[in-house]
Amino acid sequence: MNTERAECELSNSVETESVKMTALKVSGRVGNPLTLGMADLLDMEKEEFKDLFIVCGTGEPRDTIKYCKGVLIEKIIQKADVLKEEHNDTKKMFIVATADDGYKVLFSWQEIFNTTIGGGVAVLVERDGLPLDETRERIDLISAQDYYAGSRYVRDLRHIEVVLFR
Repeated sequence: MNTERAECELSNSVETESVKMTALKVSGRVGNPLTLGMADLLDMEKEEFKDLFIVCGTGEPRDTIKYCKGVLIEKIIQKADVLKEEHNDTKKMFIVATADDGYKVLFSWQEIFNTTIGGGVAVLVERDGLPLDETRERIDLISAQDYYAGSRYVRDLRHIEVVLFR
């Protein structure tokens, strides 16, 4: 699949091939670049989310998540130790979440750390009572507080990059 995939495309299919190890890389303007596997994510503090309606930007419903758990992206970014050289650097930072197929979504630093949106941006570790490492070989990211959560749902998340815009 390439970067031209439809904004709303989601799949609930379970892969039946042999499970490969999935890792999430955190890099960019950080002092401690990370490579996190599912076991690392499971060891981190998790938040619970209920009754999430995955709706794409057109308003078309795509999926429902009755219950899930995830690690807030702010906790992952904090663990990577963001480098701030100047007082206002965070006002010029954004976070790029990239899927294995190149699909990208953006969040501003302020959005993650200074709004309610940040309290809903999570890397999922459990969905509808099943640990994701047992049901599929990928890591997903959801922005649970968005009006249209499908627009920034990232399947098969591979990379989180902290970028300073100058």
